[in-house]
Amino acid sequence: MLRLSIIARDARLLFFLIFCVVTGCGDKADSFNKKGISLYNRGKYTEAMGEFKKALELNPHHYDALFHLGIVYYAKGMIDESIAELKKAIDAAPDEPKAHYNIAFAYVAKENVQEALSEYQKAIELFAARKDKKEAEAYLYMAVAYSLIEKQEEAFAACRKAIEINPELEDAHYFLGVCYFKKNMIDEAIEKFKKVIQLNPKSEKAHNLLFTIYDKIGKTEEAIEEDRILKHIAKERREQR
Repeated sequence: MLRLSIIARDARLLFFLIFCVVTGCGDKADSFNKKGISLYNRGKYTEAMGEFKKALELNPHHYDALFHLGIVYYAKGMIDESIAELKKAIDAAPDEPKAHYNIAFAYVAKENVQEALSEYQKAIELFAARKDKKEAEAYLYMAVAYSLIEKQEEAFAACRKAIEINPELEDAHYFLGVCYFKKNMIDEAIEKFKKVIQLNPKSEKAHNLLFTIYDKIGKTEEAIEEDRILKHIAKERREQR
């Protein structure tokens, strides 16, 4: 009986020690990950990479460290390495949407648009399940990916879906305007660029394309006004430096 009590006590002690070691490593991995994020946000990518790797030495399945290492590789233009780490993040937590979302950008950079579309779709489904408005951005970049392979109807549909989910998504209105402009649907393009300006009066890219359109179709007064606005925005930017 005494022997069993000693074994039980030793087992509890061993469990306690293992728990402390694992918890301590987890806390330290989290600490390295947080430090890496701070360095990344300050543009110190190499140093950030080192911190994420330290976190992964302690916990090779640390989702956030895998994810952030993939992001920092992407920021440094190391696309293959980015894909490899983001795949590991997806394996570690398949139901987390952000790794699917970000690996799609890496696939686009590699001109592997079909893989990108597949990952955007997975991200959309996971964002939708969480009622996360990031779903709208995933639809927007899915639209961009479709446009890269000349699937214009699919691009239009995805962009409209982005706006349906988030009517204030400025870039979705802008990209839809660009799509209309490419198809020579001038009135529709003007309407979209005006919507962008309604959301962001200082959107140089929207004013720029409105100037181009007005100049092209001979609306001189409107073109002059857009040119005036562009010069004013540029002046304000110079003064703020």
